[in-house]
Amino acid sequence: MKIGEALRKIRTDLGLSQAKMCEGIVQRPFYSLVESGKSGIGAESLIMILVSHKIDINYFYNLVYKSYMSKEEKINEELQEEMEYAVHSKNSSLLEYECNKILSLSDNTILKIRTIVTRAYFEGKLGEIDESVKKRICMEFDKEEKWIDKPEYIRLLANTMPILEIDMIDSLIIHLLRSIDKKEFISELMTERYLRILENYLVTCFDRDVYLKEKYSTHIYNVIKYVLNASESFHFIIYKLHARYMYALFQNDEEERQDIVRFLKKYGYGNVIKSWPKVEL
Repeated sequence: MKIGEALRKIRTDLGLSQAKMCEGIVQRPFYSLVESGKSGIGAESLIMILVSHKIDINYFYNLVYKSYMSKEEKINEELQEEMEYAVHSKNSSLLEYECNKILSLSDNTILKIRTIVTRAYFEGKLGEIDESVKKRICMEFDKEEKWIDKPEYIRLLANTMPILEIDMIDSLIIHLLRSIDKKEFISELMTERYLRILENYLVTCFDRDVYLKEKYSTHIYNVIKYVLNASESFHFIIYKLHARYMYALFQNDEEERQDIVRFLKKYGYGNVIKSWPKVEL
């Protein structure tokens, strides 16, 4: 939906009149034109309305962003959503169909790379991925200095980590942590994207036994420290427990590991943790 439609939906959900929604910010007749799509609204006025009613900006963005995409962007977004649905449903035939559709219809290089790796992962054929694909991944990160600010690159790293050399993964994670440290503000949405990447990194380090090597140990513990000190949002608790769990694995602290598993099972998180290393359900 457009900005005006989103404002009207939110205002209705909040049970507010138009006058109350824009009070002290813009005149009601003008605001009425905005809601009806007959006039635009300045960024500062829009933000003031959202802030004054404590409206989550990420929620507002999710309501409107598709309406402002190009035709090509919409096609790629729909293709990606269809592939993700097939992945979550674990429907191999549907996944094959959606992957083939992306490879034939999409003009997005990153989405195509992610598709190749995703399909190979579910077919158990990661080892058969051509070296040219790996080189292409490296080239994508080399050419985009500010990749940590772009969700498509975050997704690319998350999807392709299983086939990348550990030294490259480690280098990207170091860059990620250093860049995060320089930021004055990170939204909860981006924070969660980073936490997912770091979660994958810890599991990769365990699967490849690199946590036993001094070369990587400092970076691993810096990652754990960052996750444990991330936003206090309740939403991130599962990531913090995962970091504690991985630390217990790295330290061979079986008692702590089992305590975390028992706690999460007790409170209904069995399905969430079943993919964690060495979890017995």
